[in-house]
Amino acid sequence: MGFLEYARLLFFEKDQMKINLSTSSKTVFPQFFCDEEGSVIVLPEPKFRENEDGEKTIWLMGYCFPADAQGKRQLAHLFKACAFHLSAHAVSSSFKDYEEWGKSKDSRLVRFASSLIEDAVATAYVSTKHVDKLFDLAFANTLALKRLHSIDKLINPATRIMADLLVRMNTGFTKVESQSEHNVAIRVAELLDQFKEKACLSSGDEKVNLKDEKLKVAEEIYCAIENAGPITEAPFLPHTEELGKCSIFSRSYFVDSDIILETDFKKCLDFLGGTFPSSEERKQRWRKTSEAEAIQVFNSWEHEREKNEKMLAKYEDLLVPTRLKCAEIPQLGYTEFLRSKARCKSEAHRLIESLLVARDAVDEDPRKMYGVLDLAEVIQVIASKSPRLDVFMLDENISKSYAWMILLDASRSMRCIKDFALELFVMAAEAANQLLLDSSSWGMYAFNDRFLVIKDPKERYNVRVKSRIGGLKFEGFTYMPDALEIAGQIIKARNENLRLITVISDGWPFGYTDIESALSETISSLEKRNIAVLGIGAKSRRMKFFFKNHCTVYTLRDLKKKFSTLYMEASRIAVET
Repeated sequence: MGFLEYARLLFFEKDQMKINLSTSSKTVFPQFFCDEEGSVIVLPEPKFRENEDGEKTIWLMGYCFPADAQGKRQLAHLFKACAFHLSAHAVSSSFKDYEEWGKSKDSRLVRFASSLIEDAVATAYVSTKHVDKLFDLAFANTLALKRLHSIDKLINPATRIMADLLVRMNTGFTKVESQSEHNVAIRVAELLDQFKEKACLSSGDEKVNLKDEKLKVAEEIYCAIENAGPITEAPFLPHTEELGKCSIFSRSYFVDSDIILETDFKKCLDFLGGTFPSSEERKQRWRKTSEAEAIQVFNSWEHEREKNEKMLAKYEDLLVPTRLKCAEIPQLGYTEFLRSKARCKSEAHRLIESLLVARDAVDEDPRKMYGVLDLAEVIQVIASKSPRLDVFMLDENISKSYAWMILLDASRSMRCIKDFALELFVMAAEAANQLLLDSSSWGMYAFNDRFLVIKDPKERYNVRVKSRIGGLKFEGFTYMPDALEIAGQIIKARNENLRLITVISDGWPFGYTDIESALSETISSLEKRNIAVLGIGAKSRRMKFFFKNHCTVYTLRDLKKKFSTLYMEASRIAVET
């Protein structure tokens, strides 16, 4: 269980179709936004680093922890706080309520005001539904206090007011000393406290609509801060959703003490209404349980990370003669995979049935329609005048073997049809998984100006592999010949009758001089090595300019109709040669 699986267990919403949750090592702070199908949440993953003394440390959201049991436990508390906060947003908040109100206003201040109000809604939800989770929120809030710059030393008065409101509403602490700004912050905080009480009372009651109350408070916040001075940023706590530029916290903070023993933590916990074991015995038991949970998650995550690093190391030598920048594993996004599969499920079944029929037709030997006599046995039976009938040769069902590499063009030019492309990719993956019982005989990759490993032949087609499909981003150039060359190197070691590479693309190789000539040469070279190369044009006819064996698909049904014919023909040619 890595951090993505851990977050799934922590989330209040268990329906994976409703929340598109992923983790990423490339983001520093949590990301939260909404699309047409629900909430999209990206949680940052920890990173291991070594300090100047050579000691191993773990980083998350700008916090640095020692890599010991206590450090891992405290980092786990921070990660849990992040997961609980964003999960509460996903099930209780409605940022769409501010869309009309925020038009023609400063976008930074709109984001801050709406976030401050929805944070109150989220905290009210946790306080009433999951009071035991307040411990982790208080822990993260205490860490934020330690990282906070002196508010009175901030230059911009509007930023000082925003920072004080942010701290006051999450921790109960007052940090601004200027009387004028203090008065503004108190007036707005009183409105927010009144709203928070209403949110607590109405939490879980779907009939209660707080939209009018939200907009009233949002307008008060907006006007109060706008009158204080120019808006230059939208502050946010490090464990909450990123809003943009934020200068009120230090860039990093080393956590070298046990936070739960500090007075500030107890004050933050009391402010939120949370509780903590009172007896020393219960505290020790809780500490051991928390550390064991954190170590289990870390060990699983480290094991998976090391396994991925070893797998990627195999591809480094293959990358040398190509122009591809590197080999990577995409971030995980299981929800997006589930959504893609749901959209193409019926057509995937049709494709599988069609390919099974095509395979059986190729495997069938027409010469074996009748029995073949064993002449030696026949002569013996005749000579002995025996009534035996077992004079026919024993037929053995010898099935052809297949190796299949599936490539998806994940470049920027495919972005406009990314949903369709992912559906084609999923259909091909589901078909390969059903047709080829040996999971080592097929693999899946995506490419742009990088080579993205989706399923290495040594991997099974499991949830983690499927999550990589959902985590694909369409960006960068289209180094198709280079990706094909690597796929050819991978499949050439296979001894199957049919060695097949399928490319799903719009047919626009791009990124360096003479790339189209390089593509034609690569395909020709692969075919000379008895590797069948099939091109699937995703809503594009351009694949016909490069691939002798190709089809153009505009609908998912087209893939079933056209690809089965190509697959069968390639199989026949492979058997004959």
